[in-house]
Amino acid sequence: MDIAEKQKKTAKPEEKPESPPISEIEWKGPEYEYVPKPNNWFWSAGIIAASVAFASALLDNFLFAILVITGGFAVILFGARKPTEVSFSLSPRGFKIGKRLFPYENLRSFWIHYDPPHKKILIIEPKRFLMSVISAPISNINPSQIREYLLKFLKEERNEESLVSSIIRLIGF
Repeated sequence: MDIAEKQKKTAKPEEKPESPPISEIEWKGPEYEYVPKPNNWFWSAGIIAASVAFASALLDNFLFAILVITGGFAVILFGARKPTEVSFSLSPRGFKIGKRLFPYENLRSFWIHYDPPHKKILIIEPKRFLMSVISAPISNINPSQIREYLLKFLKEERNEESLVSSIIRLIGF
């Protein structure tokens, strides 16, 4: 038997070099999911606000009437506003939305709602009781890549959509 043949038999199979660990994942997406609203949505919001304000005025509660009119106007303006594009990133320091950093020490868990092509959302639950759940749309990034990265820092825990989020989505926000 030739020495070269012996070396081939005893040699370890060639190992593929490991790809370097990902230090940061970045993507861009809308700050919230925009739902186009028909004109009757704006009319309905205005009529409801005006009706509640009128009833409040009849009950001599003028401060509440002013508050309802102001709130109704704000809802209509926000409903017409289109979302801006925001940058999202995951790094060893934490989850970053725009310029705001959420360190992993302040976050409890994450969950990825993945129902292509309609829903690809990263949901992160904070440790603080009064802080709302953070949700970020995942656009062109592979959700499994995000999952693998976050498992290094947070636990994966199923997180259903909150009641408030369901109601907001139901009325068209």
